[in-house]
Parts: sequence; structure tokens; C-alpha cells
Amino acid sequence: MATSVIGADGRHIVPFTLFAQVLLSVAAATIAGMWLGRVIGVSVLLGGITAFAPNAFLAARLMRAAPGALMRSAWIGEIGKLLLTVMLFGAIFALVRPISALAVFCGYIATHWVILVALFLSRRANDNVMTTS
Repeated sequence: MATSVIGADGRHIVPFTLFAQVLLSVAAATIAGMWLGRVIGVSVLLGGITAFAPNAFLAARLMRAAPGALMRSAWIGEIGKLLLTVMLFGAIFALVRPISALAVFCGYIATHWVILVALFLSRRANDNVMTTS
């Protein structure tokens, strides 16, 4: 059940989501690399890193924030997340050769889908807690 993975209060959702993003990125890159070649595998992994690293930055900002400074940390975190994403995409497309742009974006999008799954599991865990209380 979802509560065993996330916890009844949902406090483990952020580390769980980040871990799942890394796991999905590595697994997708490995499978893509084995079936479609090294360039595709590396491209998928770079796309996954481009999604994961900015999310980890935002999570770190929010988890360290004092209760009174949460909104400021969220704004800084979101701006930093956007800048990191742009810089990572720029570095990938400027420096990595050969590269598959489609595979980079597929890895990026697939890694972001983990957030939706985590939100679904978190909501489900919260619904279970409310119905059993």
C-alpha cells in the first residue's frame, strides 16, 4: 500500500520522489542503451539528470527553509530550478556529441512523470489516513 512507501503523514514524499527520479533515469537509460545504442542511452540519462538536478535543488531549498521564510525559499528555489534547467540543456546541446535530442527530451519528460505518480501516491496515502481515522 502507498502508506508503507511514503508514510502515513506523507513527509517522505520528497526523498521518495527524488530517489524514484534517479532510479527511473538510470533504468530508462540502461534499457534504451541496451536496445537502441550508447548514444540514445547517454542522451536519456542526460535528460533525466536535467530533470532531477533542478528538482533536488528546489527540494533542498524548501526542506531547509525556516517556517517564516518558506515563501522566499520557494521563489528562490523555483528561479534556481529554471536557471539550472536552462543551463543544463544548454551545456548538453553545446558540449555533448553525438547526442539524440529526442532521447534527451524523452528522458527529461519521463523523469518528470515521476512527480505525478508520487503526487498520486501521496494523495492516496492521505485518503487512506482520512478514511481510517
